Amino acid sequence: MEINQIIGDMCNVYLIKSNITILIDAGAKLNDILNYTKNIDYIFITHAHFDHIYYINEYANFFKKAKFLMSQQAFEKLKDNNLNGANMFGINLNVNLLKERVVFVKDESCIKDLVYENHIVELQGHTDCSCGLIINDNLFSGDVIFEDGIGRYDLPTGSLSQSIQTQRKIKTLNINTIYAGHGNIFKYNCE
Repeated sequence: MEINQIIGDMCNVYLIKSNITILIDAGAKLNDILNYTKNIDYIFITHAHFDHIYYINEYANFFKKAKFLMSQQAFEKLKDNNLNGANMFGINLNVNLLKERVVFVKDESCIKDLVYENHIVELQGHTDCSCGLIINDNLFSGDVIFEDGIGRYDLPTGSLSQSIQTQRKIKTLNINTIYAGHGNIFKYNCE
């Protein structure tokens, strides 16, 4: 399995190449993705904040066969600029992703096509639609945890109490490396 970090202008994006190709989040310009691949099987959206979905229309138009993996709550926020945070930053975001392109995920579901052990984990707190993807001992976490602490919980649908519960949940997982939505990739020490 090959994992490439693409530092996008909105957020970190990760490209996972194995027997299938998975892109984590939609926060880098399409040309930045095309420097690595012209084919994507799945695009996993960790949560529906504008910086993680900003280029979703471009990805959907170019990667016509790709399926989008996200929680039902995330899909509901795509077109609501109050809930996805775009309005807070003066951004007019117009997401046109068709529901037919989406596979809804929830806690403990997995990507069946992927040959590596994997599962989805709900990671609420930063927002109520946050989820991560665990492949082997790697966690693609979105914005719930960073090298220097937890993610913001003061944005729409965020919650400090849920953030604390999520940090406790992460400690119970068999995680070695965390691929965060912003900042560095880091080794996880649950102590």
